[in-house]
Amino acid sequence: MQLFVLVSIFAVMIGLGFVAIHPASANVWIPDNEFKGFYDINGTYTVIGAVKNTQSTAIIPTITINVKDNDNMVSEKYTLSTVNSQKDIPFNIKILQIEGKNATLEIPQVSFVSTDHNFTDIEIIYDKTLKKHADGHETGVIVNNDTSTAYGVKVYAAIYGKDGKFLDVGKSVETIDKIDPRQKIAFSMYPDPQHASMVSYYSCFVVGEDPTMPVTVTKDGKPYNFQYLTSGSVTDTKFDDTTHSVLATVRYPFPDTGFVNFMFPQETGVEKFSVLSNGMPIEFVQSKDPDGYWHVALTLPPRSTSKLAISGFDQPDLLASNNFGNYILITIPIVAAAISIVIWKKKKD
Repeated sequence: MQLFVLVSIFAVMIGLGFVAIHPASANVWIPDNEFKGFYDINGTYTVIGAVKNTQSTAIIPTITINVKDNDNMVSEKYTLSTVNSQKDIPFNIKILQIEGKNATLEIPQVSFVSTDHNFTDIEIIYDKTLKKHADGHETGVIVNNDTSTAYGVKVYAAIYGKDGKFLDVGKSVETIDKIDPRQKIAFSMYPDPQHASMVSYYSCFVVGEDPTMPVTVTKDGKPYNFQYLTSGSVTDTKFDDTTHSVLATVRYPFPDTGFVNFMFPQETGVEKFSVLSNGMPIEFVQSKDPDGYWHVALTLPPRSTSKLAISGFDQPDLLASNNFGNYILITIPIVAAAISIVIWKKKKD
């Protein structure tokens, strides 16, 4: 699976060069009228909204969503993709933990890191190819105006009703693995069916993939794929079956503060990670992106070499994964006992 946001990133004091984490500000926020929760057509509680960035630089936002579900408070943290200056990024997040039918959405929190990384210049073509259809869905075309190829592209849109009311957030259904310079690619997106008849217009945004690095290690005897993004360098990655941890050496030779952000696919959905650096526990931020990938992000000290051990991964059912060995261990004593009885009876006779 293409890690698109796979990509969505960081919620710590991190940076490309140097960046620092900030709380929500007047320049980065989620407008009240573009933030709401509803139950989708399948009954799943869904939170939609848009983070607006009027900073002079691109940012990587992390949002914390709090939902009161009967007597329980569900709090989820999500790291989104890079948002260029003067741009927005809509989000549509399904919160499966909500079991009640009268959940209450609380005020969200937004933090962000500033970064000098900007996405490839990909734009929506605003002509007759951009069309809203009678059933409420939209089709259009994007073009890559940059000089380099972009990967893992998605088109998002805030969806509004006839009265300008914020209804939903859509995401393109096509898998756009890459788009070459000057290439044009069609896209389509659909609202939740309960909103289809109320759709008036779409406000579209294009999101490309961050420059993440893929890694494949052997975990539990099988290939395990994840990605990372860092302002330093990562080497010696492997999975230690003894400690059930991802091991890596991260070097950061510069005089300021750096970062590394690992992105792992969900296995159980309830993973709780821990991180050792040079054998000592360190602080980190665990979040997940709307596509369901875990982010484990941490700062790198100036001019440092950090030997990391990240644990908290799902462990296989040893009984199920070693049925033959268990069968042999159980069978041997039984067979031995049977043979002993036969020999004993023969001696007795």
